[in-house]
Amino acid sequence: MTDETPTRRDDTGRFVKRTAETVNAMSRTSDEGVHPMAKVLFGWTETKGIGAMLFWGGALLSLALVLADLVVHRHEQINFANSVGFYGLWGFVSFAFVVLMGWPLGHLLRRDENYYGDAGGPPADIDPELDGAAPGAANGKPGDDV
Repeated sequence: MTDETPTRRDDTGRFVKRTAETVNAMSRTSDEGVHPMAKVLFGWTETKGIGAMLFWGGALLSLALVLADLVVHRHEQINFANSVGFYGLWGFVSFAFVVLMGWPLGHLLRRDENYYGDAGGPPADIDPELDGAAPGAANGKPGDDV
């Protein structure tokens, strides 16, 4: 497959074919800081009222599934699992439990603010009598200008 378009010079003076220039322009981030592919994939999210449409679409889908649950006959071993909307409620409670368990787990795993020591001063395990001299500097090693 070849590009039959004539070559021309771009802004910098290079010879560039139009197709290559178009592809190159699509891969560059605009002045707004948004990549062109991001506009193609997610540009629909900037539409006015899209949040309300998604909310009401999800609400209608949930309502339709609960209404469909009225006519579906299940053969469950546990009686309360036959109730209307049980699986939706079970899923919501399970998800909420997992999300809320992140708080105590974070407290259990998170390190203290000063775990690595005070940022303003020297480490606590440094001998204060060293006066900042490099180790071995006072021993008269070769290369010292004494």
